[in-house]
Amino acid sequence: INEQAIRHAISFGLSIGADISAQTVFARKNYFYPDLPKGYQISQYELPIVFDGKLDINVDGIKKSVGITRAHLEEDAGKSMHDQYDANSVIDLNRSGVPLLEIVSEPDLRSAQEAVDYLKKIHQIITYLDISDGNMSQGSMRCDANVSLMRPDSKEYGTRAEIKNINSFKFVEKAINHEIKRQMKILEAGGEIEQETRLYDAVKDETRSMRTKEFANDYRYFPCPDLVPTHISKEQIEHVKNTMDELPEEKEKRFKDQYKLDDYDSKVLCAEKETAKFYEEVVQNCDPQIAAKWIIGELNALLNKNELSLADSKITSSNFAALILKISDGTISGKIAKDILEDIWESGNAVS
Repeated sequence: INEQAIRHAISFGLSIGADISAQTVFARKNYFYPDLPKGYQISQYELPIVFDGKLDINVDGIKKSVGITRAHLEEDAGKSMHDQYDANSVIDLNRSGVPLLEIVSEPDLRSAQEAVDYLKKIHQIITYLDISDGNMSQGSMRCDANVSLMRPDSKEYGTRAEIKNINSFKFVEKAINHEIKRQMKILEAGGEIEQETRLYDAVKDETRSMRTKEFANDYRYFPCPDLVPTHISKEQIEHVKNTMDELPEEKEKRFKDQYKLDDYDSKVLCAEKETAKFYEEVVQNCDPQIAAKWIIGELNALLNKNELSLADSKITSSNFAALILKISDGTISGKIAKDILEDIWESGNAVS
């Protein structure tokens, strides 16, 4: 068992107020697909490590709770790629066997926008806790979206279709909206939705059928004979809790109290762990309000324009703090400060 993966799973469970299993069992999930040449995947079925949690999201200023059924550990499979060559599909097995935490939510989401907001919240938590770098384009975080429609007077959910391995927030929204339209067209024509697994083609902006959706009994789950049950003690859980990094909401509250920021500024600065860390390094030597204004405004504008992260830019906390100090003491005007910021963006030079 990968001990660090166990700790990561526990920390995620604690972050969503979930229960942590005292004993968790690994199973073999049997299926035949090109990305799994050995024919089975080590996963969890009856006793997942995390269960019965919830996550609060804000949709257009309205708070909504999304139930999280479970989060279980499993090994990642390979990656089937269908767009590398014109007439062939290929398999990338580099990530096979890497620990994966699969998060399963309740059917509480009602729109593509809610799904994106929920995913962004998950992304924020896992990056804050250093569970993953969350890079969706590289496969560090992926989404399977289950979509079903029901009529307003219906008592039961409609048949769902699962869209596999969507790798960006933008594509999640587009894939779900396309699938809604596809299912609506079928239902309004008197047809029936088939339970199946589909893929999203971002180039054509469409979903296509991959295979008929399997049910749990199709996978013939049974306890993995190579792995004994894993016992998790209260002491282990308490240790993880005491060593966890500050969560986004906790950091936002502290920023408001410690640096006297308003709700908006603290939320923007804490949206990404990297930005929050940068801000705290900067304000050790300069005015917190002015620093917040320039990070949220001018610096973020440069990052977005050049499609770069702070880590990949030449801006450092030391040269940025020096710039803020000169703005604060009136040595330079805002206009000159913008020119200097452009210069250190290009050169990485210190501010003198």
